Amino acid sequence: MKRSRSKAAAALAAIMISASLSGCYLLPDEEEVLAPPVVKASEVKYSTVTVSKKDLEKRLVCSGTVTAEKQYTLTYEKQGGTISKFYVHTGDSVKKGDPICEIDTSDIDYQITEKELYKKRAELGVSIIIQRKGTQAEIDRAGVEVELIDNELEKLYQRKKDAVLRSPVDGTISQISDVRVGDGVSTGQKIATVIDTTGFYIPTKPSDGSAFTVGTKLTVKIGDQEYGGEVFMTPSALRDYKREHADDHEKADDTGIDYAADTFYVRFTEDIPPESVGQLADCILIQESVKDAIVISNNLIKTVDGKQVVYVLKNDEKVAVPVEIGLKTVSQSEIKSGLNVGDEIVIR
Repeated sequence: MKRSRSKAAAALAAIMISASLSGCYLLPDEEEVLAPPVVKASEVKYSTVTVSKKDLEKRLVCSGTVTAEKQYTLTYEKQGGTISKFYVHTGDSVKKGDPICEIDTSDIDYQITEKELYKKRAELGVSIIIQRKGTQAEIDRAGVEVELIDNELEKLYQRKKDAVLRSPVDGTISQISDVRVGDGVSTGQKIATVIDTTGFYIPTKPSDGSAFTVGTKLTVKIGDQEYGGEVFMTPSALRDYKREHADDHEKADDTGIDYAADTFYVRFTEDIPPESVGQLADCILIQESVKDAIVISNNLIKTVDGKQVVYVLKNDEKVAVPVEIGLKTVSQSEIKSGLNVGDEIVIR
């Protein structure tokens, strides 16, 4: 038994020696350790804007509503009646004296015809008395009858004349009330509104009132259209104006403007479309301006160590360049030195 175990051990040892000599192992091979990969740094990319030249203006802008200095409400002051005809529509231009509408005068026409016949009869009576060589008293009495009829006719003629409502000024029909042909109107009832197109103005309240003085020229923008304008009343000028008119009653205010103490007033210096009344307008005052200057956005200017700089791309590197600022507006600045046309300013 001992001999058998010894043989087995010897056989196992022989197998192991043989395996080692042949390069075979019973244990797994150890994995090879690889070198770490090399990471190449990514290239920094900047967004830039190219420096160029342009004009720059420092503007003061304030808004207001286009208003007519004078507007007239048309009514029948002495008589009412039934509208028989309209001569105009809203937006029409009219001259002073042009008819606006007319009330029915058929009843007046009948009375006029009747009175004219009475007058002829009365005048005939005077002629007969004269032919008969009547007394002066008879002639005078017949003459008075003619005069009475004449007075009645004059009143009827005036009523017929007043039946036509006319424009008191050159202007534009800005509104026609809700009345139509066939509608009855009473005395004092509003029929239409006429605006005087020779005087439009804008009340406005600028953020910096010191820039607005009487006589200041500016631009008024309505939609896409621009017109000339001029300041004609300021709060300080209004105080003097009221004092002057209070001391001299002969200098009555006939502008039709209800001035407010805290408001500036701008008048147009050229004709504008009548339909502009009621529209919002911008009053633009150019305080300063430069031509053909290097101009950049204010957000591109940074403060570094107490100096104002702009980051410029030079040789693919972001470089802080000190700049000198000239005219500055809310959003843009003139660069007087430090930048050249064609430089690339780093945005981010």
